[in-house]
Amino acid sequence: MKEEMYGHIHSIERTHWWYVARRKIVFDWVSQALADREAPRVLDIGCGTGFNLEQLRRIETIHSGHGYAVGLDFSSEALRFCRSRNLTRLVCGDGTRSPLRGESFDLIMALDVIEHLEDDGQAVREFARVLKPGGAVIIFAPAFGFLWGLQDEVSRHYRRYTAAELREKLESAGLTIDKLTYANAFLFPLIWAGRLVLRWSGHEIQGTSENDLHPQWSNGLLQAIFSAERPLLRHISLPLGVSLLCVARKPT
Repeated sequence: MKEEMYGHIHSIERTHWWYVARRKIVFDWVSQALADREAPRVLDIGCGTGFNLEQLRRIETIHSGHGYAVGLDFSSEALRFCRSRNLTRLVCGDGTRSPLRGESFDLIMALDVIEHLEDDGQAVREFARVLKPGGAVIIFAPAFGFLWGLQDEVSRHYRRYTAAELREKLESAGLTIDKLTYANAFLFPLIWAGRLVLRWSGHEIQGTSENDLHPQWSNGLLQAIFSAERPLLRHISLPLGVSLLCVARKPT
């Protein structure tokens, strides 16, 4: 990711519809994954500016404060933002070859991370290595190559995924799938149409992202539409969407 993007993300992630809705959906699954863990150890790989680590600290208090969360990112700029939030359990490292001890975490969060890594297969094998037996990894990743757009370019993505491709990566690493579904399905037609317009018009925005392209008045509406998928995803898997949500587990 371009270094200047971390400042941009830091400035919008508290209130931007996509970040808010993604947190609601992801942390619903985080709570489920940690429900039977008394002192959970959580790793946020590609922790970015640390907003999700702040949210994890709230979960730690539910478990009597004995658990903890660690953030790992290869960017010193990202970790600088983390430290500005008074986060201290931070590791500067590569998600495909981390310096962390094997079988040491109950849960790994990899939120919009693996698409940034050239060797995503090695990254998933690394997830399996550092997970405790019975531990889970929650992955959120962009879906469908035909949705490739400005956001992929400025974020320096290598790829977008289908559900079958992501399943194959995880199962090849020895992980079993608990949940695999597309997400951000309700807004799929709007986002697809918007990216087609950008592609056909040749419109480019230098130094920023698609996060700036919606009118401010629509932020709450878009958040409500995306967030409405949260209760549905507890019970069903959606057949298409802009993103993929996966919960996979290391066998005991």
